[in-house]
Amino acid sequence: MSEPVLLKQRDGALLTLTLNRPDRLNAINGELMDALLEATQRAAADDSIRAVVLTGSGRGFCAGGDVREGARPKQAPVADPDKPRDKRQERMDAHVERTRTAELLHTMPKPTIALVHGAAMGAGMSLALACDYTLIGESAVYRTAFVNNALSGDYGMGYFLAAAVGAPRARALMTLSEKLDAKAVMALGLALRCVPDEDLLSEGMTFAGQLAQGPTVAYAGIKRCMNAASTLPIADYLVVESEAQIACSFTQDIREAALAFIEKRPPQYQGH
Repeated sequence: MSEPVLLKQRDGALLTLTLNRPDRLNAINGELMDALLEATQRAAADDSIRAVVLTGSGRGFCAGGDVREGARPKQAPVADPDKPRDKRQERMDAHVERTRTAELLHTMPKPTIALVHGAAMGAGMSLALACDYTLIGESAVYRTAFVNNALSGDYGMGYFLAAAVGAPRARALMTLSEKLDAKAVMALGLALRCVPDEDLLSEGMTFAGQLAQGPTVAYAGIKRCMNAASTLPIADYLVVESEAQIACSFTQDIREAALAFIEKRPPQYQGH
């Protein structure tokens, strides 16, 4: 029996998802698209999971879409019998649904962390950008790559890249598809920290473990506010910010924070 294309490991409140097609540099095919979507949907809905790590097995993080196999739906949605069959629309609808993995990593109410070594190309780069925090190894190489296969991009590439580096730079990166080594990735602010490859997993899991033990509702509020900040006028943003702040005030964690301060000890958050 072959190994699953996505490995899932729980360590308390921390879930690790490992792309597992090492012979193809974890390139994404239809099976992996489906597995990623299912796993991120479950993680987003499970309150016992308080942080999610995304990484890759073998020599790299993810080489993008599997050009050899393609990332096409295994079965097209059933067409409405009362409407003409539109294969392009069916394929688009299926692709939008499958690439919601990027949306879930970006919006789920808990921290998401990418640990990137080696290649993060195309959709692999998109998935890394979708996460809240990225730690890279010194071997990390980013490349938008889509245009090299006459494609325009998916998994939120344009959205996340423009938010990170601005539209002019994002446009150039997507059009010219230049390779970015670890130093360039850090210079553009696309990763939080760069460490030796041999330390990436241990440092990354320590970082993620700390987040998994933190005040989860507060983290969710921060994430929601940061995602809203670039799209809402200040009056609407203040509503979102206030909703998040008030939600925190009804948690057990806020009481634990106060008690720990009084007792001069580290807080023990429960995530609710």
